[in-house]
Amino acid sequence: MKITMRAILINLNDKQKSIIDNMMLVFCTAIRYSFNRLIEGNIKKDELEKIVAHKYNLNIRQAKDAVESARQTIISQRELLKENKDNYKKKVKVIEKQLKNDKLSQRKRNALKSKLDKRKRRLAYFQKHIDNKTIPPVTFGTKKMFIRRCKGLITNEEWKNCRNNRFYSRGDKTKKGNPNLRVIIKNGMSYLEISTLEKTKSNRAIKIQVPIYLPEKLSKKTGKINGNNYREMFLNHLQSGEAYQVELIKRNGKYYAHITFELPIIETLYTGHNGIIGIDTNPHGFALTMIDNKGNYKWHTYLKQGELQYARSNRRENLCGELAKQVILLAKTYGCGIAIEDLKFKNDKDVNSKFARIKHQFIYSKLLKMLESACIREGIEIIKVKPQFTSKIGLYKYCHQYGIVVHNGAGMVIARRSYGFKERVPKILVDKFIDDKEKFNKYNEWKKWTVINKNIKRKVGVKPDLWLINRKKLLGIAS
Repeated sequence: MKITMRAILINLNDKQKSIIDNMMLVFCTAIRYSFNRLIEGNIKKDELEKIVAHKYNLNIRQAKDAVESARQTIISQRELLKENKDNYKKKVKVIEKQLKNDKLSQRKRNALKSKLDKRKRRLAYFQKHIDNKTIPPVTFGTKKMFIRRCKGLITNEEWKNCRNNRFYSRGDKTKKGNPNLRVIIKNGMSYLEISTLEKTKSNRAIKIQVPIYLPEKLSKKTGKINGNNYREMFLNHLQSGEAYQVELIKRNGKYYAHITFELPIIETLYTGHNGIIGIDTNPHGFALTMIDNKGNYKWHTYLKQGELQYARSNRRENLCGELAKQVILLAKTYGCGIAIEDLKFKNDKDVNSKFARIKHQFIYSKLLKMLESACIREGIEIIKVKPQFTSKIGLYKYCHQYGIVVHNGAGMVIARRSYGFKERVPKILVDKFIDDKEKFNKYNEWKKWTVINKNIKRKVGVKPDLWLINRKKLLGIAS
């Protein structure tokens, strides 16, 4: 597993700043030149690398990095184009389905028609690019800053700084890490050795060494490391001689170094043999439910962090780390593994503003990625399962049985699914909500739960609490 550490260059003098700024200017210009040539498609990649190296006075490795960066930009844009086309295609279908409703008011119908026209225009725009094998225009320096420059909100110099603010170098194991941006340790101090664009008489790059701070967060009370000890992990990686990539980024007058390296493979010590904790991910925290290796319930809890929904980005990242730390501690205490949902959300539905705001603030990706990386570092087995119907099965089958909320019920289903257990529909639900039982029995597991869910919704509504309140009455077991 790869990990990225954000270091910072310190104590730079004016000459060193000038050299780094010039390198960033030349490298970013080379990326834009490579991007345009690749879009034209008249030059092969190998030939382009040689042209870039000669034109911008880069060594062949730096030229390859510039061309590869441009190539990856084009690849990502093409993938994004396909995703946008699929999402807007589904959005059009959703609105067309809504328009078939005869009960819509004229005002609502006109609003939906206007929205449908916009969605169709966007779909045609993406489809045209796909048919012509082109990509939408790419703005280097971000579109946001380009608009600000057009409005005169930033100066021309600030706009150029946005476009020319990075220098990137891939790693190479045969060169003991990274040949152009190498981290070295001298007398207990860490330095970044940079191969500049200036050459000696023997045509070798002149190198400069600048101090670099490798992050190491110490507690003011105990003096121990808080969170991940990135410095120690990277120093161990340096000793192994493995490759690592470095990207220099200039932001607000400071020079950051994003160092990406491979973590060593750690033996898995805590597995599902002693039980497993199923985790249901929500906008405000984790719902945890533990079962034994036979699928039986043991305990549940909810790790809530309401601040996740409105905190600023840095604060959110810290809260995600704290939640992951609590889960890791519980898994180690019980010596068990962890099961999570393999969530993949797409922007393919037209929803109301309230739900759109909740979904936008739902940082499920960061939560699960931090949890997954923490499990790998600590030697804890982590299993991903399909997320379909976890909440509904938990609601209809386990919530009343164990006195748990719907999120913990979903956590139990996730845990059981990681063992491969099937979730049969309870007989009492079949008897009360299914008329044609012979036809129902021919369905697969997913279809059965779909039918049960639709029939229950017709009687109690969408909200889970309504089912929990009226369950006994609907099933005819009320006292």
